[in-house]
Amino acid sequence: MNLQLSDIVFILLIFALFYGWWCNSNVREKAVATARDHCKKLNLQLLDESVAGDGWRPSWANHQPCIKRTYLFEFSSTGRVRYQGYVVFIGNRMLSIWLSPHDI
Repeated sequence: MNLQLSDIVFILLIFALFYGWWCNSNVREKAVATARDHCKKLNLQLLDESVAGDGWRPSWANHQPCIKRTYLFEFSSTGRVRYQGYVVFIGNRMLSIWLSPHDI
């Protein structure tokens, strides 16, 4: 079997895309769990039990390059009105969570 350089590059590219997708899905699962726990702690309801990716940006943390991801979610305090919040991750670590002003 003769592998040429273009074949190796193609295989590495496919592997890198798969690895990036896998890492992103793990961070997304953490974002859902973080939003759910935060809403539960504040006696709010996380709507749709999901988050939506709002953006990726290259960032620098702990002297290493990483990706800063922002995920949007919706919650309700009364069950009638939807409010928006977001959670920010740098790499695999949560940086911040924000909830819009809402009724209590």
